[in-house]
This record gives sequence, C-alpha cells and structure tokens, in this order.
Amino acid sequence: MIEQLITKISSLDVIGTISGKIKVLSEVVDQYLSNMEDLKLVSILLMVLAALMFLFVLIVMYVRSFINFLKAPVKKKSYIVDESDDIFDEEDERRLLQIIEDQDRERELEKELQKELEIAQAEREKAERQEEQNLKIKEEALQQKKQEEKEKEKEQKKKKEPAIKLDWKKGTLLNSTGKDNSDALSPSIMSYHQSNKQMNELLGLIIDMIGRGVDDLKIAQTILYRNHYMSSEEDVFQIIDSIKNFIDICKNQEFSKLDNYDSLPNEEDALIHMAEGDTTPALALLENLMDLHIDYVSKPGMENRRDETFRMVSEQAVTFGNLAAINDVHLATGAFELAIELNPQNIPAWSRLADMYAKAESNSKAIWAYQNILDMADGEINAREVANASKNMSQYLYAQGNSLQAAKLYNSSKQYYDAMGVNRRLDKQEIEIIEIIESNHKDEIRSTIHKLLGRDAGMDFSF
Repeated sequence: MIEQLITKISSLDVIGTISGKIKVLSEVVDQYLSNMEDLKLVSILLMVLAALMFLFVLIVMYVRSFINFLKAPVKKKSYIVDESDDIFDEEDERRLLQIIEDQDRERELEKELQKELEIAQAEREKAERQEEQNLKIKEEALQQKKQEEKEKEKEQKKKKEPAIKLDWKKGTLLNSTGKDNSDALSPSIMSYHQSNKQMNELLGLIIDMIGRGVDDLKIAQTILYRNHYMSSEEDVFQIIDSIKNFIDICKNQEFSKLDNYDSLPNEEDALIHMAEGDTTPALALLENLMDLHIDYVSKPGMENRRDETFRMVSEQAVTFGNLAAINDVHLATGAFELAIELNPQNIPAWSRLADMYAKAESNSKAIWAYQNILDMADGEINAREVANASKNMSQYLYAQGNSLQAAKLYNSSKQYYDAMGVNRRLDKQEIEIIEIIESNHKDEIRSTIHKLLGRDAGMDFSF
C-alpha cells in the first residue's frame, strides 16, 4: 500500500500544478490591488508570497527525494566491492585480499609455534624425569655400596667381650663377674677389642702430624686418604679434636690432681699406647678426671659452680667418647649420653651420639638425634655438625621415599665439604710427604710426644 501511494505521488506534476495556482493567485491579487495607492504594501505582500512559495518548493523536493530513496533497492554488504565504485578500486581490493591472506598465515604460524612449544615442554619434562631417575639410580648405587661395605665390616668384626670394663660413673674397674677390680688397672692389661683396626693404625700418624704443626684440614685429608674414605669426615675431625684436647689436658697437668694419680698410667705412656692404637690408658685417665670434677661439685655449697663444671665435664666426655669409639661403640655411646645429660646444648656430643646410634643400627634413635642437631645447631658455629647430620639424614629420608628433601640435605652437605676441600685428592708431592712421615713417625713418636708434653716447639714440617 505504501509503495502504491509513493508511486502515485511521484507520477503527479505537483510543482507544475502549484506554479499555475500561484500565477492565478498573483493575477487576482494584481487586479485587486491595481487601484490601491500604496504600492509598497503590495510589494511586501508579493515578497512574502514568493518566500512562502520557495519554502514550499523546497519541502516538495525533499519529499520527492525521500520517496526515491525508499524506492531504491538495498545493496548487500560484501568484502568484494563493485567495479563501478569510483572510491574503492581494484588496487584497494587487492590489498584487502592480501591483508586477509596475511592474517590467515599468521594464524597458521601461531598454531605451528604453539605446537613447537608443546613439543619443547614435553621434551623438557622428559629430561627432568630422566635426570630424577638417574639421581635415584646413583643414590641407590651409593646406598647399596654402603650396605655392602657395612656387611663386609660386620664379617670382619670379632665378637668378643673385653677382658675389663670401665665404669666411669663410679670410677672403678669391673672384671667379667662385675666385681671391683681397680687394683688390676695397668696399661699392660687395659685394651679394648678393636672394631676398626685401620683407624687404630693411624692414631700415631695423627699425633706425629700434630707435633709437626700440620693444620687439622691437612691431617683430615691425610687420614681419609690412608683410610680409603671408609670413615666419615666427622669421624676423622672428631678424633683429631679429641687427641688435641687430651694433649692439652696433659700439658695443663690436670691429671696430676687425681688422688690415685700414682696408680694410673702417666700421660706420656697413655699417648704412646694411643699412637700404637690402644686408647685404654687415656680413657682411664679421663674417666678418673671426670669423676673428680663431678664429685667436687656434688659437695654442699658448690651449687654455684655446678653448671660451669658440668659443661667442662661434658666436653671431656666427648673426648672420652671419641677415643672410645675407635674400639668400642657401646662405651662411646654411654659417654656421649653422659655429655648430653650434663649439657643438653653440646652439639658435638649430639653429632657423635647420632653417629654411634647409626653404627649400632638403632635407626630410629639416630634419626631423632640428627633431627635434634638440625633443630638446635647454629648454622655458622656448628656448620660441621650440621653438614654431618644433613648427610646422614638424607640417606634415611631417601630410604623412606622422600627423595626431594633427601637431595636437598645431601647437596647442602656436599657443598660444605667441597668448599672445605676435605675430600680433595692429594697430589703426588703430598703423598710423598705422607710416606716420609709414616716411615719415620714410629721411630720418632717418643720424642714427638715428649716435645708435645714439654711444650717444646714442634718440628717444622708441613705440607
């Protein structure tokens, strides 16, 4: 219906009809005003009429244009522009197609890049899994090797009870029946069953190198080399420390204060026996010295000196335990337990107690002791004990399946020992020096000990 109305209106000559009507109106007005004197008024009226006609014509033209617009067909939108379009030519169309192709190509490149990234991620994850597997295999091999070495050591042990036992809590010597046998105490009969003959043979070398003024690190490197790295770093350092502590006690004439000093082996004989692998005389002296201090502060009125004395005796108990550990793990364990009882903050005592539990295969106790070290120890002051605890805890954690924490502790321990250089292989010149020292130290051990106890200057011989 709207289209019919538009067609009918557009077919009429509206402008012509309106023009004719205006002309007739103009003649009528002219005749009517021909007799009027005021021509200005007529002119104004004619101008007004002309303006109205002009506006009317504009309105009609606007209406007609609007009608033509409505009648025109609607063009569909297309990326391909009509060839008759003067604004969008063939060059523009070609560029548009090129842009579309470039966008498609970019999308393809993005897909390929995403695919390559996925492949690279998969390869990286595979490499990480392989690395973890290799680490696990190495740790298993190390664990198996240690287990084999442990089994071999068990087979070599002779399970014999010592002829005598020291009861350092009572200051007495017990025979096999448990009766007091202090009168029988003499260097000739005091000897413990050796559970580590190889380390016993190296005690003389340690004393000789101390007498020559060699630093602890060089001594430890030498002992580990001669011990074929069967002993741990902590074992070696603790033995060196204990021998030096025993020498200091001898030089300070602490043993001369003992009431039964004349019935005990003298300091020089104790060190000579120690150099030969027998620490029993030294243990007898230390036992009586600890009992003397404990009895002294147990008297009424000595309470104010008790804590200080207990700390001192705790250090002596560590020295006792390290020297005892060479031959008797159980006696050493008791000494370290006493050291901790006297001073619960004695970190070296905790470290050695944990090692003794591990050697006795008391794994739960060993883990407990090592964990106490990691919880209590100062990372800088007790760095060596922390490294030892971390190294041994990593083995237990790995056995429990906690490989991540085990690797973390193992790496921390390894970094400490590597930075120290204790496991560094000795060069040819250093080995030759060690052979020279070993070939002469047995003949010179008495003079070396005499100089150590007499506070004479040690021999100027070092690496």
